[in-house]
Amino acid sequence: MKFVLAFNGSRGDIQPAVALGVRLRERGHTIAIAAPPNLVEFAESSGLDAYSYGLDTLELLESDLVGKDLKSANPLTRIRAINEITMRGGLQMQSELLAIGAEADAIVGGSAGQERALNVAASLAIPYVPLHYCPVRRNGSVSLFDPATKHLPRLVREPVTRASWAAVEHLLWRTGKSADDALAADLGLPPSTAPAAARIARRGTPEIQAYDPVLFGDLEKEWGAGRPLVGFIDLSKETRARIGDDSDDGELSQWLAAGPPPIYVGFGSMAVPNATELMNIIVAVCISLGHRVLVAAGWSACALESDERVHVTRSVDHDAVLPRCRAAVHHGGAGTTAASLRAGVPTVVCSIGADQPIWGARVTKVGAGATLRLTDVTPTTFDAALSRALDAACVAAAGRVAAAMIAPAAAADRAADIVEQACVGDR
Repeated sequence: MKFVLAFNGSRGDIQPAVALGVRLRERGHTIAIAAPPNLVEFAESSGLDAYSYGLDTLELLESDLVGKDLKSANPLTRIRAINEITMRGGLQMQSELLAIGAEADAIVGGSAGQERALNVAASLAIPYVPLHYCPVRRNGSVSLFDPATKHLPRLVREPVTRASWAAVEHLLWRTGKSADDALAADLGLPPSTAPAAARIARRGTPEIQAYDPVLFGDLEKEWGAGRPLVGFIDLSKETRARIGDDSDDGELSQWLAAGPPPIYVGFGSMAVPNATELMNIIVAVCISLGHRVLVAAGWSACALESDERVHVTRSVDHDAVLPRCRAAVHHGGAGTTAASLRAGVPTVVCSIGADQPIWGARVTKVGAGATLRLTDVTPTTFDAALSRALDAACVAAAGRVAAAMIAPAAAADRAADIVEQACVGDR
């Protein structure tokens, strides 16, 4: 069979799709991955056929839409920003995906741009299989407004949480409906009569949840087989070698071996405002507590330099490096959270936006670390968060969570099974 994997976002959004694509190809299927222009080369390096799809992620992340509106304190501003990101370049995306999806048996897609992939799948009369990296559907256990609801009695909290998801679904749909209907009409499809989540559910195809039930046991019980939690999907060692992620950084290896395990600090592809000032605060606190620090600067403009206590690099292989660390400090992206939990080290999530507060809340709920918003980081608040994460109870909990997690290879196999079965059931 031929499967098209259509994903937008940063490398963290594309990487699990690449891992799933590689696994499906190993099963004998034909795979085409549609990725942002700046990540096509990365996807191709895995050996998959990759095609340009949508907007350049770097340009989008550097725009005011992401840098300001998506981080606004006003929820309506954030919702409008989400809608604009969803709709921007919609005609181009549909046209590109329609060409890539010719003769495909199914389209697998992520949360970002799901309306475009759903439209194209409907136009081609093939299944659309969602692949989600965090909870984005109506439920009673994962709150969109955690600080406001977490202290409510359960009998009140669960219906309030479900209602908040329903309200956001309808608000997003209503505010973007005119643009969404215009894009549907371009493919000869009728106007939408319900939010995308409801339209996808009506199709009856399972929605793959690519994160671990050890963090969301209550969600697994609520959703069942319709939205199976398969575990975090990640690249195999062989695929990492193919794309060059396993290249030996001799200088880093020597530095790690020369002293006690450091605190890892990295914010991935997130554009961190005032990155140098923030890193100086975090590094100073780590050193004051007697720890060395490994800084992965990522895409941030960080002016830190290495010395005997601090090693600064652009990026690291999380699977190889994090198990050699004392703790991990990061933004709470799904992939980075999975890597730090899998490594069995306590985690401090300094969330910026999007789904990151959800991951911070879950890390805290399972006792494996602490969380705070990046904008709330001060020497005092970060000292408290890191000290809490390094407490013996958090260290022990991090080890228990790691031992209970589904291996990435098993998660990829479970997801591949669901994709194959979606096509068999559609025939």
